[in-house]
Amino acid sequence: RRAASAAFQESVGRQGADNFKHGIAILTTADYYSLGNRTDAFMKSALDIAEFEEYQTHIIDHLIESKLIHWDIEIRVLASKSLSCISKLNPSYCEMRVLPALLEHCFSDDLVVRHGSLLGCAEMVLAFGELDLFRSNDFVRDSVKLSIADLVPSIEKARLYRGRGGEIMRGAACRMIECIALASIFLTVKQQVRLLDSLDACLVHPNESIQKSAATALNALLTHNFPVSSNGPSARLQNRVVDKYISAVKTDDNPAATRGFSLALGALPAKLLAPSGEVLNSVLTCLSEASRKEALIGGVSDAETRRNSI
Repeated sequence: RRAASAAFQESVGRQGADNFKHGIAILTTADYYSLGNRTDAFMKSALDIAEFEEYQTHIIDHLIESKLIHWDIEIRVLASKSLSCISKLNPSYCEMRVLPALLEHCFSDDLVVRHGSLLGCAEMVLAFGELDLFRSNDFVRDSVKLSIADLVPSIEKARLYRGRGGEIMRGAACRMIECIALASIFLTVKQQVRLLDSLDACLVHPNESIQKSAATALNALLTHNFPVSSNGPSARLQNRVVDKYISAVKTDDNPAATRGFSLALGALPAKLLAPSGEVLNSVLTCLSEASRKEALIGGVSDAETRRNSI
């Protein structure tokens, strides 16, 4: 990064600012010290430079073609976050060119490509949602909206969680579901339930980071979908979510399941967690009992379940 800044400085100095638009301003922004911090380079310097129209599409293309498919997972995550910010500057280009390409690459045979593409899709969907573009019927095409809504189930159908790299794909899928919910993309009841099933499968995964990602996504999905009446959730929804999770924490012999579902109970939105004093009391009683030192999971004490319950 610093070498690139030095090369750009030499080019501006020797070939003139006319050949490098906004050269002095860019050098002031992307100097030796500001580029020393990797996060600032992606999240601040890149965004400042992308505000100049001459560089927008080139930076976006570089993030897509190079950084989202980088071998280092931290670079892929940073690139997706940076893309989320920069895509707000040129949403038309991203909707027409970038998002469809990323959706296609989510099914690549290369793990790095499909993981980076899924992260990029998630963050770009979130950016579009913050701009309220999904509610504008003439901006995001219906075919793209449908592809986004069905992306996670399609990935699961293609069995892309299996084998090497399945865990990072699950984590990215949870982030995708979270961003779909936060962006207020319209989902049919069937699609909502399908995504809920995906999160339930991640909640019982033995990897703790996946469980945390699933719990965060669960809160977003249930908050922005599954509407409830003034009388509270329907009996079917209550049984599908709250009762199911309480039963799993109380009776399941799999420690991964009790850890995940106790975490999920704490992530429930108020409309499901406390539609009445009775429901809230049942949830608190369940978590209180699971947090006791003498509580056993399959005959064995489990510290993680107690921690998540607390």
